[in-house]
Amino acid sequence: MIIYSGVGYLTFIIFIVPLVVLGSLLNRLGIDILESPSWWPLHSLIILGAILTFGIGSFLNRKMLEETTFEKSGPVRVLRPRHTLYYIRMEYWGPILLVVYFAFIAYRSFR
Repeated sequence: MIIYSGVGYLTFIIFIVPLVVLGSLLNRLGIDILESPSWWPLHSLIILGAILTFGIGSFLNRKMLEETTFEKSGPVRVLRPRHTLYYIRMEYWGPILLVVYFAFIAYRSFR
């Protein structure tokens, strides 16, 4: 079950699209990013996906959603982000997924 608000469901898609699109373009040029002796093409595409997720997320969340609740003391305004995934703002998922990716790579290389 995916819990999102706004277009938060696009977070993982935005993170993976540069890997798929640019990876296929590089494959047509003769650079297979998964079988190359150097890991820099794969790492750079993952970093590009994280930057793209952060950039699009911060652009979409530049205006906050305003909720007004009425209490005894009067109306209380609460500002919330418009686009979230699992209650985490969309732009924070770029660095989170980048840290998870590099933690996995570090674990795999020291195993």
